Amino acid sequence: MTRLTLCLIARDEEAELPACLESVRGAVDEIVLVDTGSTDRTREVARAAGALVLERPWDDDFAAPRNLAARHATGDFILVLDADERLAPGAGKALRQLLRRPAFDLGMVRLHNARTRDAAPAQVLSGAARTGDPVLLPRVVRRTEDLEWRGAIHENVADWLLRGQRRRVLLPVDLLHYGYLPDVLQARRKRERNQTLLRRRIELEPDDMTPSGYLALELIEDGRFDEAREVLDRAWPLVDRQPAWRCLARPAVARGILALRRADAEGALEAARVGEGRNGPHPDFDYLRGMGLEIQAMRAPGAGPERARLLAEAEAAYASAARRLDEEGPFELLAAASPLRTRLQLAVVRYLRGQWPDALRACGEALKLEPGSAEARTAAAEVLVELGQATKALEILRPALGSGPDAWLVAASAAQRLGADGDARVFLGKALAQSGGGYQRIHRRLRQAALEATLGPAAPQPRK
Repeated sequence: MTRLTLCLIARDEEAELPACLESVRGAVDEIVLVDTGSTDRTREVARAAGALVLERPWDDDFAAPRNLAARHATGDFILVLDADERLAPGAGKALRQLLRRPAFDLGMVRLHNARTRDAAPAQVLSGAARTGDPVLLPRVVRRTEDLEWRGAIHENVADWLLRGQRRRVLLPVDLLHYGYLPDVLQARRKRERNQTLLRRRIELEPDDMTPSGYLALELIEDGRFDEAREVLDRAWPLVDRQPAWRCLARPAVARGILALRRADAEGALEAARVGEGRNGPHPDFDYLRGMGLEIQAMRAPGAGPERARLLAEAEAAYASAARRLDEEGPFELLAAASPLRTRLQLAVVRYLRGQWPDALRACGEALKLEPGSAEARTAAAEVLVELGQATKALEILRPALGSGPDAWLVAASAAQRLGADGDARVFLGKALAQSGGGYQRIHRRLRQAALEATLGPAAPQPRK
């Protein structure tokens, strides 16, 4: 019988720990908890639940206590949880079933971030009380002699997985996370801590690009794009010196995102090529490739065969990303692709290719994923204008107006199609006031020019 050990690291978690341990009752055979300096009753709570409690002073290294717990585990597999996480109802039973005949080494599970501390599990799982999309994380690991988490921060077993050519699968197991709450100050402090630890890791491991990729993505999330670019400019020359088994996905995706911010199509394509060449196919690489090709298409002269070819290749890249996300998995998504984004990009390139019914279908799929998405509503309205349904376009757009210049620009197009030139000028003015001529989608600059050619220059409207 396959045995399962729950491994945790914790400090001052007496409030969160009981619910976490209760959620694994009957699912795990033993519990190993490493305490990193609690001043509350964390250790007592764990021991009362039958856990083996180890103590290790905190020294800014997440991998060390993770590896200490693993060395004291006796199960065939390890389940990794944090104290503010829970196995969803039914997940423990599903996990036990899967471990009867385990044909994998690393199991990816779906983590759902609860919007509030009192959110019911069913509401979190359905998305009604969830923040963002579910995230895939590697949390069920076969215990081997060479198992090792690496990295003082963002510790992971990627090297163990790739070096040993081990098998990773997506498990039908859900986790609930009650620590991802909208406390701005707490989030800022956590980012600052992470960035400090990552900079230290870069100093300690100067030949490993991994921490530079993590740091660049942290800085991108923090809006510090110039700093992220400096980090990657120093790390990127190390690409050819990385071991063949090392995962370069994070530095590649971060470099691609930074290239896209500058509309650098060639940089995005290079990042996708390097990442895929080193670590194989991934929806993030497909997505970066599609974006790069789409930018090149919009720069191609006229509406000739070169633009058509590039748009067709971009559509194929986005379709590949969507297929991988839906069918192939499991992929640990980084910062580029998501089911919603790939549908939106498919809608855009199909719109640009004049495939309006197909574009509208992609918009519909995006809206099913996120009904409140302003970008999906804007894209759907843009397609409806071309299909001669300007009134319906304005209806769909109404909740999105005020979300940014793109929605106002499409509203101007719809009004102009309906012969309401006065309204169209007002809407165009609102778009100009918010954009300064810059839009989320490159092709909308052309739409602005076409509207101005028909309506005359519009005066920017003041924001309300």
